[in-house]
Amino acid sequence: MATKRMLAALTSAVLLAGGLTACGSSSEGGEGGLTVKAGVIGPKTSPASQYWIELERGIELAQDEAKEKYGVTFDLVKRDDKGEPETGARLIQELLNQEQVDVVFGPSLSGVALQVAPVIQRSGRPWMTGIPTADEIIDYSAQPNWGFRTNYNNAQNIEAVANMAFGEGKTVGMIYGTDGFGQAGYDAVSSYAKKNSLDLVKAEGVDPGATSMTSQVNALKSAGVDTVIVWFTTGADHATMMRSMAQVSYDPEIVATATILDPAFTELSKAAEWDNTTFAAPIDFESPELKDLTERYKKEYGEEPLVLTAVWSLYAATLTYAAAVAESGDSSDYPAVREAMETLDTVEVLGQKFDKPFSEKDHELFTPEDWITYGYDKAGEVVKAD
Repeated sequence: MATKRMLAALTSAVLLAGGLTACGSSSEGGEGGLTVKAGVIGPKTSPASQYWIELERGIELAQDEAKEKYGVTFDLVKRDDKGEPETGARLIQELLNQEQVDVVFGPSLSGVALQVAPVIQRSGRPWMTGIPTADEIIDYSAQPNWGFRTNYNNAQNIEAVANMAFGEGKTVGMIYGTDGFGQAGYDAVSSYAKKNSLDLVKAEGVDPGATSMTSQVNALKSAGVDTVIVWFTTGADHATMMRSMAQVSYDPEIVATATILDPAFTELSKAAEWDNTTFAAPIDFESPELKDLTERYKKEYGEEPLVLTAVWSLYAATLTYAAAVAESGDSSDYPAVREAMETLDTVEVLGQKFDKPFSEKDHELFTPEDWITYGYDKAGEVVKAD
């Protein structure tokens, strides 16, 4: 049996989901439990505010399960980095040195996370990175390493997308946002194609929030591209691209990232435009437990999840960290908590079971083998592709 793999849960279950010395935080919770003082940082007031919302809500939704299953409660100290790396660096220092948090959740954006990563690493405090996918966020040259990721990383995403997009007889191009996420995606896809002797015949960048992409999609069409890799941050940009393709009678195969799960995509596009669209993710969106969580989300917040993968990753981060704290027995003994994370035997999250989720040399929850291909049905529901 592989030491690290993800299995579908076989039974229905309850939803699962700076100095070097700790001071100013309490390990003892109410009624004999353990309390964690957690710093939560993300882009609350920025164009990418949905990644703050899902950061916050993913943690909130996991609280009851963390307390029930592991006896751990979280005292949240929240900060708005505005999506700005410099602001994030200042606020991380505040969380670590003034607030003396036990663990950091976030930042949500890769650019900010990359800026603060060395600071958190030097602090010797655990870090649940949450949403950002940049590979470099977890730097294994720094040991012991304090960062743990419960989302996928870019390398896994690139491999999954490339396996779907490239193939015999296909002419592959790309359209991407000119923000940090999109540019990183383009750089990674381009590098992957060159490394593997694959031909990315045309790539077009688009400013986030553009009202039309006819120029870019016409360029792809003129280049004979029949398969388009799409790398946008928001569902709205995905929808704008689809409308622009319809306007120029261009109907290629679309291979997107999981950011297409943003509800704005199906709200702002038409069912006829979804037929040739697929994306990949390592999460089982059809599990009963995740469907239950989605209903709980709607009941709690009055709307559909904005980015379901982000909610999942923070739910998983909260449960996984709670499991490690319970195993160590002391939320302020940071080396013990880190060691417990690296030696966890099994963690269940929303119908998926992870055996040996982390190790000393691997702080990534997912593996490339975990990925599943999805599309949309006529009602806009996510379904596993044939």
